[in-house]
Amino acid sequence: MKIQILIMVFVSCLLSTACTRFIVPEIGAIAQEDSRVAYVADGEQNGTLETKDLTFEYTLSGSDNGAHLIGQLAFHRSLTATYPMIKTFFLKMSWLDADGYVLKTVDVSPFYSYLSYVPDKLKIDKQIEPVAGSKYISFNYYGVFQGEKPDVSGEWDIFLFPFSMP
Repeated sequence: MKIQILIMVFVSCLLSTACTRFIVPEIGAIAQEDSRVAYVADGEQNGTLETKDLTFEYTLSGSDNGAHLIGQLAFHRSLTATYPMIKTFFLKMSWLDADGYVLKTVDVSPFYSYLSYVPDKLKIDKQIEPVAGSKYISFNYYGVFQGEKPDVSGEWDIFLFPFSMP
């Protein structure tokens, strides 16, 4: 009995570690060139992250007090028509150096209710401490959605992870 419990604990830890590593790129990982967005330390920049799963329109403002990220995130209808309930969603932003290496990753996930219907838009409003030497930013995400009748329709995972180890 003790061995079974130990095995279950080990497998649970292994699975949770794998998800954590997927969601947060390691420091020193390199972002794909097409995922890098130039960062302007002073001033305001507008951008859009458009993928097969979602559209995230944002404004990133930099000042002496830090950085401020505001935006609206909308999941595409092709996802929400079949899987209209949000189970989990994480959005991360990474600070990158001039060569695209990850310096730090921060959580910029929107607030949502577990197992609620996906809203038309999710608002994001985060104060972020910038990292010295950052020249680019990059986003990644992971989410799980499910149908209204999970026993019939199941779940659907979405992700974007534009990083690799050098």
